[in-house]
Amino acid sequence: MNIIKTFTLRTDQPDTFRVYWTNSPVRAGGLIKVRIQSKIEDMAIAAELAAMQYLLEDKRVIGTNTVGNSPTRLYVSQGAIRKLQLNKSDKAHLAPYANFLTTRFAGCQMCVEKDSRWFDGFMPETVDELTVNQPKRETICLTGLGDVSVTQHVLQRISDRLLTESKQANSCSAAWKKLNEVASDPLIQEVSRQGIWNTVKYARQNKHEGRYFLNSRRNLILVVTDNPGEGKRLVTAYPANKQFAQMPLAA
Repeated sequence: MNIIKTFTLRTDQPDTFRVYWTNSPVRAGGLIKVRIQSKIEDMAIAAELAAMQYLLEDKRVIGTNTVGNSPTRLYVSQGAIRKLQLNKSDKAHLAPYANFLTTRFAGCQMCVEKDSRWFDGFMPETVDELTVNQPKRETICLTGLGDVSVTQHVLQRISDRLLTESKQANSCSAAWKKLNEVASDPLIQEVSRQGIWNTVKYARQNKHEGRYFLNSRRNLILVVTDNPGEGKRLVTAYPANKQFAQMPLAA
């Protein structure tokens, strides 16, 4: 079983936190000094989330290209983090910081542990420094477009559509792997949605229509939106129908 445990302490600077961590049941692993430059509430929670994501994805303390699964257990010092993973938190402003826990690492077990004795007297040889300007969203590479962030909804659609039909394990980790497989398929092409009424409908709602990408191997449409301040985001997937047509190539 893989574990990562974090514990966050405040410093005398209101935007800076010390996050102790370990990936061992018997000893401390290290210390991260996290500075939150975003002007948000609950900076301590954002700091622990950023540190956990850094340990999983950048420092890779439990392996390369890992995906959340039940044998991986995350121990955190703040109960709000577990609520964010379960989508039971009223702290909507922190949801972008917890995006990795509801997508790529949604399959991890999470526990709240406030016992700090495991790092008592710990003197790290080096301290990692992490500056957080904004949330780091989970992304995948979509053929023909590049990196797009991922929502929990599109993972659920992939799970419902492809994993159930193929009788594969209907798990968060399987959905993440399948979504990457579908999005990176070289047969993907951008398509247009026929009919003017869709554009009119979005205009009336003061919204822009998304872009549509067809995976012809799966007969699946992937929908990408481009939102100010959030960038390109893969929001949903559904079966293709005759409304979608291949876009003409540029001259």
